Amino acid sequence: MKRFVVAALTVFLPLSVHAQDHLTETLTPEPRPYPYAILDIQPGAEAMEAASMFGERMMLVLVPEQVALRVENGEGRAFALTFDQKLVTQGVGLHTRMGRDPYTEITATLATEAMGGRVLQIRRTMREPNENLPEPAALIAQLEERYGPPSQRTAYGATWAWGDEGFIPDLDGQPLHEITTVDRFGSRKTTQYRPCSGGFSGDAEYRFRQHRETQIMPGCTALFSVGFNGGAQNSTISFSLTDFDLIRQHVAEVDRQIMEALTDDTPVAPADMDL
Repeated sequence: MKRFVVAALTVFLPLSVHAQDHLTETLTPEPRPYPYAILDIQPGAEAMEAASMFGERMMLVLVPEQVALRVENGEGRAFALTFDQKLVTQGVGLHTRMGRDPYTEITATLATEAMGGRVLQIRRTMREPNENLPEPAALIAQLEERYGPPSQRTAYGATWAWGDEGFIPDLDGQPLHEITTVDRFGSRKTTQYRPCSGGFSGDAEYRFRQHRETQIMPGCTALFSVGFNGGAQNSTISFSLTDFDLIRQHVAEVDRQIMEALTDDTPVAPADMDL
């Protein structure tokens, strides 16, 4: 079996790379089956459309966050790619989040050019004085008026879940499903799970894997959630919308294109290095 070496680097300016490969856009998302949105943007939207809408509605400037990805096979052939992995709110970083001052932030995780750089996940966070924010119960009532009762309620928020067969009314009350996975050595393992209830990776950011033993949230199409973190003076409200169906499509296609490029038998042109 060929082995692959992967390196990834997050950057904020274009990289000067010796050679850049490209992915072919092959995926165009269908209209999403669920009603959930954040500021009227759903996963599958084009990045420029999302940035424009968020800027207009929230008066925020979103800037791209780039990632450089490089994968090498055991024969020295490499695939190198730089792409916008996120749209992030300008001026908001770890220091802001760890502090106590009010702030507002939007983060959109993007697909590669294989899906036209479209949105896969949206997160919105607001930390404001309590008098500027609705009471948690009032916000849940507003969301219920729009989307119906949530799939799950906790002391810290609520979640609306959409599975393969549509809306999931009770996350914890679903019957158990089974899935069998095979590791890279051929060993099989059967796991019981409830769709959209965790236990599987839900990462929207692309990372190359030669062998993907664990599926990405099987049986779960999308999760929309709202969370609360109350304080004496300031409180935080956060929204999150992740489309696992689009993430699975994206990961499978990018994996395929990278593997195809690295296993191509076309002769490699000699380098022109000064020897």
